[in-house]
Amino acid sequence: MTLVVKKINFFFNVIKKENSCYNENMKKKISEIFKEVEMFSSLNSEELASLASISHHHSYSKGATLFLEGEINDALILLVEGVVSIFKHDNKGNEIVIGYFTPYALLAEPATLRRTALPSSSSFKTDGTIIKIDLNKFEKLFMAYPNISYGIIQSLLKKIDLLQQNIHFNIASSSSEKILQFYTKNPQLSLDLKKYEIASILGITSETFSRNITKLVKEKKLAKISTGYKIL
Repeated sequence: MTLVVKKINFFFNVIKKENSCYNENMKKKISEIFKEVEMFSSLNSEELASLASISHHHSYSKGATLFLEGEINDALILLVEGVVSIFKHDNKGNEIVIGYFTPYALLAEPATLRRTALPSSSSFKTDGTIIKIDLNKFEKLFMAYPNISYGIIQSLLKKIDLLQQNIHFNIASSSSEKILQFYTKNPQLSLDLKKYEIASILGITSETFSRNITKLVKEKKLAKISTGYKIL
């Protein structure tokens, strides 16, 4: 074996070792993240490591697309950092926001679990990260765990509640009622969103939102705080 070949082999072995160390460290990081997620909190270290081995960590910049309507997803998506919007477009191309999500929400799991086309699109409103969990392996290894099954059921119920909330926003008698309903149901999320983003969820203009916010503060139904507003 020539000296050149030896150097090339040494170079590739170093890269392979570095990649192996990186992958091992990433799996440990993913395991630590899973410890913070309620549905995975009952798993022991070995089980967390097994779950991490079928998972991959991805980072996104603000404005990046996470998925598009019509795609088929083969992995459960767990939001780890950042704020994500789920939206559709009407016949005129207008964006209709269905909801915003924060850590540690599962995203698009109803369609993913059914293996059907995603009914909406998603993008990052901030820089963020997700973990993708291989669906086939997850179902074989973990769906029988009571806490995990319960966690997924709770996530699905939250999506139903979101749908009911959106229906309420569309039939509410006034913009003020929509705003009060939003701040009542989403105290934490309201701190992460800008006014125009909340207005888009409620189906009203930014001007209408600001006008009604001022009115509700004067009526002492909302209070201005450093991070936004809260229900009184």
